[in-house]
Amino acid sequence: MATERKERFRQQFQQYYPVLCRIAHGYVADPDDCEDIVQDLFVSVWSRGKDELPDDELGAYLKMAVRNNCLTFLRNRRSSDTVSVDEKPSALADAATDDTATTDYAAILGRVLDQMPPKCREVFVMCKLQKMRYREIADALNISEKTVENHIGKAIRIIRDYGTAHPLLLLLLASLQIIATDV
Repeated sequence: MATERKERFRQQFQQYYPVLCRIAHGYVADPDDCEDIVQDLFVSVWSRGKDELPDDELGAYLKMAVRNNCLTFLRNRRSSDTVSVDEKPSALADAATDDTATTDYAAILGRVLDQMPPKCREVFVMCKLQKMRYREIADALNISEKTVENHIGKAIRIIRDYGTAHPLLLLLLASLQIIATDV
């Protein structure tokens, strides 16, 4: 019985690991962090006995859990990256002088993504950054393809509005082929 469970778990790991890493990479930029998040998820699945779930329920559980774990990871990282002005005044002064010389494209993209409602942002990231199809997104999030389409439309409108004040953003997104050049 234990051998059968281990074999089934190994098969589940091989089936879902690449998909979950791709989902995680839509939230977390560092591939090593993505792999850590997914591996930690599988450890949790094994220890909690979630691997005994039916395949369709397990797939949905894993996709939602990796999303939640990525958001928790980002939230924890953001709070640990916050620096008080009193703690590091010289580092902040150096950063203030350098910001005109270099442009942080990830920060620009992050700012526009922060303008989107959470579900809209999630769908946009899955579609444009993870290169998932509408059907895949709909299945992963348990929503209709039309809802996915509506979220993408809303995201594009937000990008356009944000881009009027920040034209560099539109050039960046077009160069990364995240949005069409006719935006």
